[in-house]
Amino acid sequence: MITLSIGRKLALSSAVTALFAAGAIYNQWSSNTEIAAANEAVAREATILRGISQAQLAVSRIQLAYDGVEAARKAADADAVVARALDEAAKASKGLERPIALALKPDVLKESGQNLRDLAAAVKDFAQKGRAELYGRTADAAAAEAGRQAIAALTARSEKTIGESVANANRFTEEAMQAASERIASATRIGLLAGAAMLVSLLTAAILLMVNIQRPLTRLVAVLERMAAGDTEAEIVERRRADEIGALGRAVESIKAMVAQKAAEEAERRQIADTAAAAARQKAMIELADTFESAVGGIVGSVSSSATELQMTAQSMSSTASQTAAQSTSVAAAAEEAAVNVGTVAAAAEELGASILEIGRQASGSASLARMAVTEADKTSQFVQALNQTSARIGDMVGMISNIASQTNLLALNATIEAARAGEAGRGFAVVASEVKELANQTARATDEIARQIGEVQGVTDQTVGAIGSITARIREIDAMATSIAAAVEEQGAATQEIVRNVAQASVGTSAVTGTIAGVASASETTGAAASQVLTSASELSRQSEHLTEEVHRFLATVRAA
Repeated sequence: MITLSIGRKLALSSAVTALFAAGAIYNQWSSNTEIAAANEAVAREATILRGISQAQLAVSRIQLAYDGVEAARKAADADAVVARALDEAAKASKGLERPIALALKPDVLKESGQNLRDLAAAVKDFAQKGRAELYGRTADAAAAEAGRQAIAALTARSEKTIGESVANANRFTEEAMQAASERIASATRIGLLAGAAMLVSLLTAAILLMVNIQRPLTRLVAVLERMAAGDTEAEIVERRRADEIGALGRAVESIKAMVAQKAAEEAERRQIADTAAAAARQKAMIELADTFESAVGGIVGSVSSSATELQMTAQSMSSTASQTAAQSTSVAAAAEEAAVNVGTVAAAAEELGASILEIGRQASGSASLARMAVTEADKTSQFVQALNQTSARIGDMVGMISNIASQTNLLALNATIEAARAGEAGRGFAVVASEVKELANQTARATDEIARQIGEVQGVTDQTVGAIGSITARIREIDAMATSIAAAVEEQGAATQEIVRNVAQASVGTSAVTGTIAGVASASETTGAAASQVLTSASELSRQSEHLTEEVHRFLATVRAA
């Protein structure tokens, strides 16, 4: 059995269709040629009929001219009628020249032309002989009768030849039209047969295309679609064909084998890549945790240590403020007692020496207490300044933690983007990156809260420095006043005459001491309140530091476990 390729099948189908089309075209061309010939024949016979019609009309007019000669009363009238007859004969003869040239049988037409000329000549001869009296000659009845008979004979002969010419033209026209009709009918039948044959050929070619090309190609496309979806088990039956579809099927079979091999290799590569990616991700997360711990752990420790130091300083400052308040109360009591003693000196002179000694002792004690208060105030000022510096360092550390949290957030965002690019393999890493981002946000919020607390601590320490400055100024005034009191007591011992003045001065001094001590007590209370606020802020800072440490440890545990 001979197996034809698709190209040969299509070529054969096209050749058959082209053959039928060529036959139809030739049939149409041949029909058009014959129809054109028939049309030319009809046109030729129409031209002949027009010439014959003119000849027939000329015969009638020449007959009328003959009647005009018979009825003429003058020679001029007869001559005019004869002239018209000759002119009609000449025109009719001229009109027959083209039909004679076209006619298949021109002899009859030639005879018709000659008959017209003879008839016109006979009318002229009849006018000269049959109507001789019009010209002044003697009429000849025999000649006139002979002329009439000759005209009648020529008229009959002309009508006969014209009739024959008309019959010939009609016969030739009918034959041409009949031939054209038959050719048209034949061409129509042949055209219909050729069209039907071409239609059958085209339908056959379409069926062959559908059965031998379209269906196999559709099955191959379905196999390719299944292969594209990952199914490499589809059977390709077209590979057993010996034509181009078979070659295409064998190529698809090769592609299927290649796709199966590629899928196996891709699965193996994907498994290796997933394992390597998981290991690399675990290593990267551990390195990230170690880096974060080394960068943030020390800072968190420093913050916690600074918070503890700040808390201890605040406690010390609160204790010092309490002691200052107690000592201020003692000084106030001593001042009041000095005032009482001054009044007693005014009442009893004998007790002046003892009072002076007591005043000197109290003044020395006041000076000592004032100097101690100055020393404690200086220490408190140093502590508060140290607290302010520590708060500034803590603020710097908190800023560093905030920057690290921002960088961690940026790293988490980059990790999220990389995980999104990795697709399904990076989904777990995206979850971890989201948790890292959330922890970084929590760290940022904690550092913001710590920064706010540190700002409050710095504000309080600034207030404390101002209050301690006021206390120091007051205490220095107390020291100066106590020194003045001691000098006054020494002067009282030298001259009793100045007792009143000294008592008055002592009274004024004790009043000033009492007011100053009241100011010291108020400043001490303010310092105590500020120290309590600093202690509260330090405790809150310590708590926030512990919370930050816990969050960092939980973050590191999450990262290492990823």
